[in-house]
Amino acid sequence: MELNRLKEEQISLSKRIKLQDKLPIDSVRYVAGIDLTYLDVWKTRTLGIACAVVLDIKRDFEVVQVEYAESEVDFPYIPTFLAYRELPLVMRVSDKLGVKVDLFMLDGMGIMHPRRMGIAAHFGVIRGCMSVGCAKSHLIGEYKKPSNRLLSYEKVFINGEHVGFVLKSKKNANPIFISPGNNISLDSSLKMAIRCLNGYKLPEPTRLAHNLLQVYRRKLIE
Repeated sequence: MELNRLKEEQISLSKRIKLQDKLPIDSVRYVAGIDLTYLDVWKTRTLGIACAVVLDIKRDFEVVQVEYAESEVDFPYIPTFLAYRELPLVMRVSDKLGVKVDLFMLDGMGIMHPRRMGIAAHFGVIRGCMSVGCAKSHLIGEYKKPSNRLLSYEKVFINGEHVGFVLKSKKNANPIFISPGNNISLDSSLKMAIRCLNGYKLPEPTRLAHNLLQVYRRKLIE
C-alpha cells in the first residue's frame, strides 16, 4: 500500500472541489444519506454493508427509496484515508438509486480533512454532485466549543482556513462536525445539516441510514 501515492491523488482531486451551490439551497428536495457498517464474517476477511436512504425533505422526511449493497472490504481503516475503504461501496449503493438525488449527505468529512479530501468530498468530486460531510467526531481543525444550546455552532479552521462547523445539534449531546464536500458552499452545508435535523443528534438522512443498517446487520447475524 503506497500511502504517499494516495496522498498525492487526494491533493490532485481536491483541486476539483467547487465550494459554490450547484442548486439553490431552497430548491433541494431529495437528500440521500449514506452510511456503512462492517461484519467480520470470515476469520481474515471483512464484509462491508452500505445503506442509502433518499428522503423528501419538503414532505416531512418522507422515505422515497432505500437501498443496500454488500462487498468484501480489504482496505484497512486508516485515518484520513477512509474513502479508499468505503468509497467502492458508497458508489455501488448510490448506483442503485432511481431517484434524482439533489444532495448526498455522508457520515464522514468533507473538506475538514488534512488534504481537503474526506469521503464526502471524494465522492462529490468523482460524481460531480452536491455533497456534505456530517461526522460524529473530530478529526482535525481548531474551534471554540459551542455553547450548550440547540443549533449553537462555531467555525472550524485548519491553518487559518475556514473548513466547516462544529454544531450543537441537540442540547446536552456531543456536537457534530459539518463540512462541504463538493458543489456547495460552507454556509449552505451548515444550513442543509440544520434543515435535515429532526429532533435527534444526527441529520435525518444519515441517522436513518445508520439505524436501518443496524437492523440489516442483525438479520445477517441471526
